[in-house]
Amino acid sequence: MERKGKTRRMDRLFIRAFLVVFVGAVGVGMYWQMQEYRALQREAAELEQQIAQEQERALDFEAQKEYYNSDSYIEQIAREKLGLVKSNEILYINRGE
Repeated sequence: MERKGKTRRMDRLFIRAFLVVFVGAVGVGMYWQMQEYRALQREAAELEQQIAQEQERALDFEAQKEYYNSDSYIEQIAREKLGLVKSNEILYINRGE
């Protein structure tokens, strides 16, 4: 009889110890998973911000491309860099400058 009681106590002690270790392991695992999840959320937010910045940059480049292909820009460059004038204009050159 005494041996049965001792065996039952050992079984209960073993089960309790197992449960404590199991719950602790699950808790630690959940903690690390939560840390990883938060890190991935931060990384995703940073990537979303970078995507938004790059999309804005792409829009700026598209606007520049349209401006550089416009007639007014081409005319401005032709006047400033090449010294060209329209057929009905008179070009005055100030040699003092």
